[in-house]
Amino acid sequence: MVVFGFSAHSQIADSLYQYQSFELMYENDVFTASDRYYSQGILLNYENHNLQVDWLKPFFFRVPDIERNLFNGIAQKAYTPSTITSDSIQPWDRPYAATIAYTTQFSSRSKSKNYTLHWNLSLGFIGDAAFGEYTQTTIHRWIGGTKPLGWQHQLNNGLILNLGFGITKSFFTQTRWLRLEFSDFVTVGTLTNDMRIQGALKLGYIANRRQFYVYYLPELRIVAYDGTLQGALFAKPSEAAVPVSKVERLISEQEIGVYLRYNRFFATAHVHYQSRLFRYAWNHAWGGLSIGYNLWDNYWKREVSK
Repeated sequence: MVVFGFSAHSQIADSLYQYQSFELMYENDVFTASDRYYSQGILLNYENHNLQVDWLKPFFFRVPDIERNLFNGIAQKAYTPSTITSDSIQPWDRPYAATIAYTTQFSSRSKSKNYTLHWNLSLGFIGDAAFGEYTQTTIHRWIGGTKPLGWQHQLNNGLILNLGFGITKSFFTQTRWLRLEFSDFVTVGTLTNDMRIQGALKLGYIANRRQFYVYYLPELRIVAYDGTLQGALFAKPSEAAVPVSKVERLISEQEIGVYLRYNRFFATAHVHYQSRLFRYAWNHAWGGLSIGYNLWDNYWKREVSK
C-alpha cells in the first residue's frame, strides 16, 4: 500500500535549503463522478527536508554528497464494491475494506549523482479498526449521499506491516523548468507484495519558495499479493475476498496533476487513473486535493546573510 506520493510532490530544492512542512490530502472518486472501488482517502504527511538530526542519520542509506529527507504520515483509505446499495455479499466484486496505517520513510539523495535511495516502514490495521464504515457513512450524510450498505461484510481485521525499498534517478536537476525521474519500488509485507516501475515528468517553474508546475506520473505495477482485495496475510479468511485466480498481476496507473507553491503555502490537485485490479472489474479513476504549510525553513535566513 502506497501511503505517500513523495516523489511527485516533494520540492526540488537546492543543496542548502531546509524546511519542515505538513500536508493534508483528501482523495475521493466523487471528483470523477463515480462511487466504487477505491472510494476515498485522508492523508496527513510531515516532511523534514535536508534533515540535520545526528541520532537519525544511521537510519539513512549512505550515498555520496548526501541530503537526508524524512517523511512521516498517517493515511486512512476506504474501498467499496461497484454498488453500495446492496446489503449482501456481491460475488465477483471488490469487497468492502478499510485501512489505516502510519508510515515513515527515509530518503537519501545524492546531490552530485542525482539519485535517491529510499526505504519505508508501514504499520497499521485493516478491517473494523480502520473506521472505514464510520468515515464513509459520515461523509455521505454530510453531502446528502446514499447510505452505504454492506459494510458488515468488509474484510476481516488484520495487521498491516509493510517494508518498502526504492531508488529514484533524476534528470535535468539544474534547470528550473523541467524535471524527469525514473523510480523502482519493491514492497513486501502482510498487506502488499508488489513491484512498481514509475516515471515522473514535471513542467513549469521549479524553484524553492516559488513553484508552479504540472506533472505526469505513469506507473506499471507487478502484483504478487493485494490485501485490500484478498485480506491481510495471517488474518482470518474473509468470505468476501477476491479469489487468488481472479487478481490481475499487471496493473497500469497514471496520474496528472498541478503543484503550486507561494512562500510557505503549497497546494496540489490531481486525477489518478487505474486499470482493473481483478477479473470482471472496471478501470477506475479518482481525484485529490491537498494543502500544505512550511512550519520552518532557512530561506529568509540565507537571504539576510548574503
